[in-house]
Amino acid sequence: MKDLNKIPKKNPELAWRIIDNETIIIPLDEQTADFEKMELLNDTATRIWELIDGKNNLKEIIEKICEEYEVEKLEAEKEVLSFVNKLEKKNLIKI
Repeated sequence: MKDLNKIPKKNPELAWRIIDNETIIIPLDEQTADFEKMELLNDTATRIWELIDGKNNLKEIIEKICEEYEVEKLEAEKEVLSFVNKLEKKNLIKI
Protein backbone atom coordinates (compact mmCIF):
# COMPACT_ATOMS: atom_id res chain seq x y z
CA MET A 1 0.00 0.00 0.00
CA LYS A 2 1.21 3.49 -0.82
CA ASP A 3 1.88 6.06 1.86
CA LEU A 4 -1.33 8.10 1.71
CA ASN A 5 0.51 11.20 2.95
CA LYS A 6 2.56 11.39 -0.25
CA ILE A 7 1.72 14.18 -2.67
CA PRO A 8 1.49 13.24 -6.35
CA LYS A 9 2.65 15.79 -8.93
CA LYS A 10 2.03 15.94 -12.66
CA ASN A 11 4.98 15.44 -14.97
CA PRO A 12 5.76 18.93 -16.32
CA GLU A 13 6.66 17.43 -19.71
CA LEU A 14 3.03 16.89 -20.69
CA ALA A 15 0.41 18.75 -22.63
CA TRP A 16 -3.12 18.25 -21.33
CA ARG A 17 -6.57 19.76 -21.72
CA ILE A 18 -10.00 19.15 -20.24
CA ILE A 19 -12.76 19.03 -22.84
CA ASP A 20 -16.35 18.15 -21.89
CA ASN A 21 -15.30 16.63 -18.53
CA GLU A 22 -12.70 14.40 -20.19
CA THR A 23 -8.97 14.96 -20.14
CA ILE A 24 -6.55 14.42 -22.99
CA ILE A 25 -2.93 13.93 -21.88
CA ILE A 26 -0.14 14.00 -24.45
CA PRO A 27 3.46 13.34 -23.38
CA LEU A 28 6.02 15.63 -24.97
CA ASP A 29 9.22 14.10 -26.31
CA GLU A 30 11.94 16.64 -27.04
CA GLN A 31 9.44 19.44 -27.74
CA THR A 32 7.17 17.28 -29.90
CA ALA A 33 3.93 15.55 -28.95
CA ASP A 34 4.01 11.76 -28.66
CA PHE A 35 0.48 10.92 -29.83
CA GLU A 36 1.12 7.15 -29.55
CA LYS A 37 1.25 7.56 -25.76
CA MET A 38 -1.80 9.83 -25.56
CA GLU A 39 -4.25 9.14 -22.71
CA LEU A 40 -7.96 9.94 -22.60
CA LEU A 41 -9.48 10.14 -19.11
CA ASN A 42 -13.17 9.78 -18.27
CA ASP A 43 -15.08 12.04 -15.88
CA THR A 44 -13.96 10.42 -12.62
CA ALA A 45 -10.35 10.03 -13.76
CA THR A 46 -10.41 13.68 -14.87
CA ARG A 47 -11.47 14.73 -11.37
CA ILE A 48 -8.61 12.74 -9.85
CA TRP A 49 -6.25 14.32 -12.41
CA GLU A 50 -7.46 17.78 -11.37
CA LEU A 51 -6.84 16.93 -7.71
CA ILE A 52 -3.26 15.92 -8.52
CA ASP A 53 -2.10 19.50 -8.16
CA GLY A 54 1.08 19.14 -6.11
CA LYS A 55 -0.83 20.21 -2.98
CA ASN A 56 -3.30 17.40 -2.23
CA ASN A 57 -1.89 14.22 -0.75
CA LEU A 58 -3.34 10.82 -1.67
CA LYS A 59 -5.50 10.73 1.48
CA GLU A 60 -7.05 14.11 0.63
CA ILE A 61 -7.71 13.03 -2.97
CA ILE A 62 -9.45 9.87 -1.74
CA GLU A 63 -11.55 11.85 0.76
CA LYS A 64 -12.63 14.32 -1.94
CA ILE A 65 -13.60 11.50 -4.31
CA CYS A 66 -15.66 9.90 -1.49
CA GLU A 67 -17.50 13.17 -0.89
CA GLU A 68 -18.04 14.18 -4.52
CA TYR A 69 -19.02 10.75 -5.90
CA GLU A 70 -20.66 9.34 -2.75
CA VAL A 71 -18.61 6.14 -2.71
CA GLU A 72 -17.32 4.13 0.24
CA LYS A 73 -13.81 4.97 1.42
CA LEU A 74 -12.35 1.51 0.67
CA GLU A 75 -13.74 1.56 -2.88
CA ALA A 76 -12.47 5.09 -3.49
CA GLU A 77 -9.06 4.21 -2.07
CA LYS A 78 -8.81 1.13 -4.29
CA GLU A 79 -9.81 3.03 -7.44
CA VAL A 80 -7.68 6.13 -6.75
CA LEU A 81 -4.57 4.10 -5.91
CA SER A 82 -5.03 1.88 -8.96
CA PHE A 83 -5.38 4.93 -11.21
CA VAL A 84 -2.44 6.74 -9.59
CA ASN A 85 -0.26 3.62 -10.02
CA LYS A 86 -1.19 3.50 -13.71
CA LEU A 87 -0.28 7.18 -14.13
CA GLU A 88 3.01 6.69 -12.28
CA LYS A 89 3.98 3.66 -14.42
CA LYS A 90 3.34 5.71 -17.56
CA ASN A 91 5.51 8.52 -16.14
CA LEU A 92 2.58 10.97 -16.19
CA ILE A 93 2.97 11.75 -12.47
CA LYS A 94 5.60 11.49 -9.74
CA ILE A 95 4.81 10.46 -6.18
